[in-house]
Amino acid sequence: MTASLSVVIDAGQLERAPADLAVATFFESDRPLRGEAGRADWRLCGLLSRLVAGAHLRGRAAEAALVYTGGRLRAPRLLLLGLGTSAGFGALEAKAATRDAVHRALALHAQTLALSLPGHWTDALAVTPTAAAVLRGCATALAEAGASLRVRLVVPQGSASKALAGLDAMAAQLEDGPVRIRISAEDPTATFAPRDFAPRESSAPGGDLRPPALR
Repeated sequence: MTASLSVVIDAGQLERAPADLAVATFFESDRPLRGEAGRADWRLCGLLSRLVAGAHLRGRAAEAALVYTGGRLRAPRLLLLGLGTSAGFGALEAKAATRDAVHRALALHAQTLALSLPGHWTDALAVTPTAAAVLRGCATALAEAGASLRVRLVVPQGSASKALAGLDAMAAQLEDGPVRIRISAEDPTATFAPRDFAPRESSAPGGDLRPPALR
């Protein structure tokens, strides 16, 4: 069975995204928590801050904690995922964090995943290359697992078109790969139509299709 990835661009809020699992990320230096992690923490009455303050979670790369949201977020479960240091954070790190998040989501039997652009609140990496790295990370994990997943990519207000540019560019590079990719949007201001990127019959197995920036 062909692995598949459906990505919906959502210019909304992570806490309102319909999904089996939501993922929020944070850096080691994020005290207090920022971005979607900060918003989720407020919704959860400081639960995430208490985890960090109690040394249960420092924010190191690939460090994670799973909490149940009790209806305070639309997703019943939230995965808080460390990104490491913000210094030097780039496309490779965003891809690795996303790949890790997807593998964890699959292990938790999630069929729908809501996640935001890792580290976007620092402006260390622009929206377009971050979205491309996220798509690469998702596709890599699904190819490794031979699985399918629906992803709701939550992007900052007004950045849907920039995110789409990154997704489209990366999906075109991945078109010869083993994962069928579909990109669409839930944004009343968006004018683009859904894109489908299906694996071609002539694709060579095992080929390394990664662009130099993401190898």
